[in-house]
This record gives sequence, structure tokens and C-alpha cells, in this order.
Amino acid sequence: MMTPEQRNILTIVHYYLQMDSNDESETYEHTIEEAGKIETIEVSREQHLEEVMRWAAQELEKHFELLPEPKND
Repeated sequence: MMTPEQRNILTIVHYYLQMDSNDESETYEHTIEEAGKIETIEVSREQHLEEVMRWAAQELEKHFELLPEPKND
């Protein structure tokens, strides 16, 4: 059974994945904070979608107890 927080996380992740997959912009601005310094960079659509998928996977890993990935032997 999912908690209300988990349902909310799924809703947010789904929203962002849907929104970004439908957005056909060629470039995106990403803001990066590193060592107290904030920098804005331009990334391609492919790089942007990769980052969105990484973020979505991290959110799911943080809020759900996931089964281990099967080993490819």
C-alpha cells in the first residue's frame, strides 16, 4: 500500500516526465550549483531528457523500496 507522500511523488514524477517528453525544444537552460557557485548552462534536448530521467529514478529510489535489478549471467 502506498502512502499519501508516495502517491504525491508519483504524481509529480509523472507530471514532469509527461511535460518534458511533450516539450520539443532543441535546447534547455540548466542551473548548476557547485561549491557555492551558481552557473547556468545550455544543454541539448537529449542531455535534458537524460537529466530528467536521472532525477525521476532518484526520486523513486528515495521514496520507494525497489526490488534489486536482476543479474545478467
